[in-house]
Amino acid sequence: MPKVTYEPISAKDALKQIKDLCSIIVDLAYSSIIYEDKGLADEVKELRDLAVKLNYLLTMSLQVAVRDGRDAQATLPLVVMGQASKDIANSATDISNVLLKGFTVHQTIKDLSQRVARDLMRGKISEESILKGYAIKDITEKMNYSVTIYGLRQDGKWKIKPDQTIQIKAGDIILASGSSSGISLLKLLVGGTAEEISPPEEEEEDPSEESLADNIVDYLIALKDTSEVMVDLAYGAVLYNNKELAQLVTNMEKRVDTIRNKAEIAVLRLSKTPTEDISALQGLIRIIEATENISDSANQIAKTVLAELPSHPIIELVVEESTENIFEMLVEESSLIVEKTVPAGNYLDEFGIRVLAIKRSGGHYFKPRRRTKIHVGDTIIFTGLRDACNAFQQREVEAVEEKEAEIEASKKAAKKVVDEVVEKVSEEVSEVTAKEASKKTVKEAASKAAEKATEKASKKAASEAAVEVAESVTKKMTDKIVSEVVKETTKTKKDGTPAMKEETKKVVQDAAENAAKKTVEDSRKKVEQAAKEAAEDTIEEESDKVIKKVTKAAEKKATEEVEAVVKDAVKTDTERAAKKAATEAIKETSTVEEHEKIITDAATEAAKGVAEKSAERAVERSGKRVATKAAEEAAMEAAEKETKKVAKKAAKEAAEVVAEKMLEKEVKEAVQKAAEKAADQATKEEK
Repeated sequence: MPKVTYEPISAKDALKQIKDLCSIIVDLAYSSIIYEDKGLADEVKELRDLAVKLNYLLTMSLQVAVRDGRDAQATLPLVVMGQASKDIANSATDISNVLLKGFTVHQTIKDLSQRVARDLMRGKISEESILKGYAIKDITEKMNYSVTIYGLRQDGKWKIKPDQTIQIKAGDIILASGSSSGISLLKLLVGGTAEEISPPEEEEEDPSEESLADNIVDYLIALKDTSEVMVDLAYGAVLYNNKELAQLVTNMEKRVDTIRNKAEIAVLRLSKTPTEDISALQGLIRIIEATENISDSANQIAKTVLAELPSHPIIELVVEESTENIFEMLVEESSLIVEKTVPAGNYLDEFGIRVLAIKRSGGHYFKPRRRTKIHVGDTIIFTGLRDACNAFQQREVEAVEEKEAEIEASKKAAKKVVDEVVEKVSEEVSEVTAKEASKKTVKEAASKAAEKATEKASKKAASEAAVEVAESVTKKMTDKIVSEVVKETTKTKKDGTPAMKEETKKVVQDAAENAAKKTVEDSRKKVEQAAKEAAEDTIEEESDKVIKKVTKAAEKKATEEVEAVVKDAVKTDTERAAKKAATEAIKETSTVEEHEKIITDAATEAAKGVAEKSAERAVERSGKRVATKAAEEAAMEAAEKETKKVAKKAAKEAAEVVAEKMLEKEVKEAVQKAAEKAADQATKEEK
């Protein structure tokens, strides 16, 4: 390492560069041994030297600024971050040194290439590259944030997390990470030497593969992923003064210790195999130890937050100028990533942001593998370029707004469907239930009312019919007798001359009518009595037919009245139950098209469930009373009509028979005498 001398660099710039460097050096170190890339291992050493130098400069800058104990306390988190970052860089170099110092790379390390989850690329910009002259920011924006250029070697110097405004020149070496599709495209755009150091596509897991406890590859992956995430989270905890992230880092450190112990035991077991290369196993032990040291250093950074040391203003400046961001997001139903798998490289291809961890069911899944599905309710910790993170979060906000608008529209449509279905279902169920519930009550009420009404109406009908018929029949027959007698008495002579004058005829007519009136009253009473008896007998004979007709009329009227009362009561109850069931059922649907059948079934079932009891209550409460009243009114009206019809017919037949016998004998004789006497008297007076 070259000599370090004081340079007037701000603590902010030094801290920012150290943070950016350490966030990628672990990944680079592992990539160098996984792919046995000595060039990449050398670059890790160069970055380590840069980290050490930056730490010295940071320390000197802070020493110059410290004036008293208060300043010393305020700068302590910065000192710890610098020292821990240097330790992380040294540990990363220990990993890459396994390759540089001639250790054999064990097969288990090579097997990691099938399981690592990040796509990396190192490329040299050619004279023909279309990227030449573009600023880094323009490149990432044009590629829709699907790649991140995190390292740039320009004019012989490395720039980690370079300024986004720096323009790319021919001969520059870039280090980039991103989605598989993004890295593949960037490789083509570089135009010069571009080495993609991403793993091949992951194959389906063999169900017979050994468990995590016995598989050293799994231990190495767990150590690598956990330590890398711890570094990112530790810096995030300090920069955003987030105790939750800091506590998570501390918890993860305990997990790393456990995994290290298991990994070392597994390596020792491997050493018993005669064919194992001791040099390769020694390299494994060094990698395991260095990785655990990285997690310890990350934990030291996080502890400054848990110790509740005050946040230094420099940290706020680093946050403001940092090109990367860490944020948490609770996955909601409307999220763009629900039920999507974590894409290769743990990047969301469209935005170029990386999933650090998924919190689910009380646990964390760090650097989740390919095909890991994201579910509603997951809490995701993301990291990526600030602009990319902002773009993603903005899209999420828009997605939520769109989903809410869709849900609101769906609710309105659903409410309309609910109202229509509930109205229809309640109408149908209440109508059927009301008919069934009213049958028994109506039948009993109608039967009693019909018998009672028929009995009462029969007497009245016989009397009224007898009076009416007797009056009509006697008058008709009396008028006929009077007319015949007068005609006979006043008939013309054979020569055609009138037998009497008109005045005389009038006298005869009056005399005949007066005689009829005097004699017909007794006869009419006898006719009336005969008609009444005949009507009563006939009504009694046909009482069954009459009662049947009256019952039918009473049932019809009572049914209408009771059904209306019961239906109103049942409809109110069924509507309430159906609407509640339909509203609950609609929550299970995802599209308006599904609504009608689902809520119809739910509403119908709920309505039927309450309809019967509701109808029973309505019948007991008011149905019987309504049925009795309606049946009595209808029965009386029908009974009067039917008995009157029967009585009138029977009375008329009897009256005509009796009247003909009695009037022909009694009335005709009296009328003839009176007419003849009047005629004789009138004739004498004329002479």
